[in-house]
Amino acid sequence: MLPTKIMTMSLKKLLVLPFITAVVVFMTVDASAKRFTIPKDSDVLLRINPNRKAQAIAPESIKILIWNIYKGGKDSWASDYRKISKGMDILMLQEVITDSKMMRGIKEDNERTYFLATSFFDKKSGNARSGVATASSYSPVKVAWQRSKYREPLVKTPKMTGLTSFDLSGTSKNLLTVNIHAINFVSSRKLEHMIHAGLKVISAHEGPAIFAGDFNTWSEKKLKMMRRLMAKYSMKEVTFANDGRMKAFGNTLDHVFVRDLKIIKSKVFNKIEGSDHKAMYIEAAFENL
Repeated sequence: MLPTKIMTMSLKKLLVLPFITAVVVFMTVDASAKRFTIPKDSDVLLRINPNRKAQAIAPESIKILIWNIYKGGKDSWASDYRKISKGMDILMLQEVITDSKMMRGIKEDNERTYFLATSFFDKKSGNARSGVATASSYSPVKVAWQRSKYREPLVKTPKMTGLTSFDLSGTSKNLLTVNIHAINFVSSRKLEHMIHAGLKVISAHEGPAIFAGDFNTWSEKKLKMMRRLMAKYSMKEVTFANDGRMKAFGNTLDHVFVRDLKIIKSKVFNKIEGSDHKAMYIEAAFENL
């Protein structure tokens, strides 16, 4: 049996340890929360690069690249990005950040205008913006955004959905692109709220639509919920042969859904290592010409 004095000291340590742990966790969470600043509504949207083409996109062949680019964190990001974005009509990008490294790559792509919907400013990266960006050499008809109602725990940041529509030649219909980086460490119910908000915009749109990006469907429950919602709004899931899309807990995170679009080609860039996510590509045609 331990002496009373040693027992008393040990008991004090046991009582103090949870308190110290709680303080450390609180300080870490507080520091993380202070690192990020949420922009005012008037400052969410950033336009990068001037438009070079004003004409409409040919509806019989629309080439779209969808990619979570991991804030350019991989060494080969810039070279991979130049390679696979060549010839694309529309880019739908997640985890874009306006730090010096990524901005060099974006500025080099001076044929496209980028519309960035900012989730937050990151003090650690020189107050750079981070969010989703939709880019094209074709002038958009309309650009808008949605901020998630719910926020990531600890860091207290929202996630963004970019809404961009483009004119299609030979038809009065516009193509609506809905570019999502979904809220992650939350319940299926909270994720459903964000996805449903994007689908309501699609429901009100009279024309073809694509809903794509990183849905963060890392659980079977979230995956089933997303597919149920998409089916309810007549959105068809695009499938990929040789599918190497990123998974978590065995569930695919990145998805593409379309309405009134015929898929001509679909591909995952399995060998591209410029991000922790694999880029997705589709070539589509408007079905109702």
